Amino acid sequence: MRAAFACAIALCLSLSTGQASASDTVVIKDMQDREVTIPADPKRIVSIPVVMPPMLTAVDGTGDRIVGMHPVTQTAVRESVLSRIAPELLDVPTGFIQGGFKVNLEEILKLKPDLVFQVSSEQKEIEKMESVGLPVIATDSGDFYDYYTGYLDILGKVLGKADRAQQIRDEFDQSLEQIRAKTADIKQEDRPKGLILFNVERLMATGTGSFANYWLENTGARNVASDIKTSPRGATVNMEQILSWDPDVIYITNFCSTTPEDLYENKVPGQDWSAVKAVKEKRVYKIPLGIYRWYPPSADSALMLKWMASINQPDLFADIDIREEMKDYFSRLYDFTLSEDDIDHILKPDPTSDWKWN
Repeated sequence: MRAAFACAIALCLSLSTGQASASDTVVIKDMQDREVTIPADPKRIVSIPVVMPPMLTAVDGTGDRIVGMHPVTQTAVRESVLSRIAPELLDVPTGFIQGGFKVNLEEILKLKPDLVFQVSSEQKEIEKMESVGLPVIATDSGDFYDYYTGYLDILGKVLGKADRAQQIRDEFDQSLEQIRAKTADIKQEDRPKGLILFNVERLMATGTGSFANYWLENTGARNVASDIKTSPRGATVNMEQILSWDPDVIYITNFCSTTPEDLYENKVPGQDWSAVKAVKEKRVYKIPLGIYRWYPPSADSALMLKWMASINQPDLFADIDIREEMKDYFSRLYDFTLSEDDIDHILKPDPTSDWKWN
């Protein structure tokens, strides 16, 4: 993977004095439209947003710049193929996180970061870090496409690898165009009723305000939870609501350990899924875990579109062989060869298993 990205042009720094000159820094406009001055070639980056380290690694070709990350991210790294593509991420410190997206300032300073990525909702945390001289780039969430492209745009500028960031975006845009060309004219009543569950045990359904609408509507389905306003993590509902929606197809994110078999066998305490159409027809799917979880933005998002479209509209997308698509994508984008076992585990992740990436 590193060799595939070695063509990036190195930024020239002037280090003739002990103080940073104008040529040592660049000004980045973050996702809050703030102008942030950062080192022109940052070597030590702390990322608090959970989706950022895998995307940064995909753009940069290595995780060597990342010196701090959220433990939620590291859990995904351990369970994913990224642990083999960028094993350096397994040892990145996470202990500076105090809970949620809040940080221990003393611990984060020990990491000596050149810059910090932080979610925009944590304004006090941003101010706290900036008060001790740390450059902080705020990231935001919202519409999936704006979120996804905003991340790539910022990473391209921060890392000096705009062409690489654009390559990943182009892959997504091409997949989106291909799928929309076949699904645009499907009437709402002819689309399967889809539901994405962020967390099954807590019955967190993803409605408007999450990424669910984007994924389902752009892959030939409709979101049965679109009438409820939620965060990207969803909102808590009850089984009565699930039964009234009666989805044709259900997707479960990787932010919980529940598997489709748990629903088929009615193993979730306090819940009865036996009368839900998607369960009766065995149309419950665990969202894949590739370079990162596929529900939020990731460098694999082009694959997420094809995978979900082939499930929602199998006749329209009978030509998509997702396993071959994955092999080709990982080879071209990450310079990494997937084995058949790798693909099995990406498509059917099970954090409760004893699977180890070799």
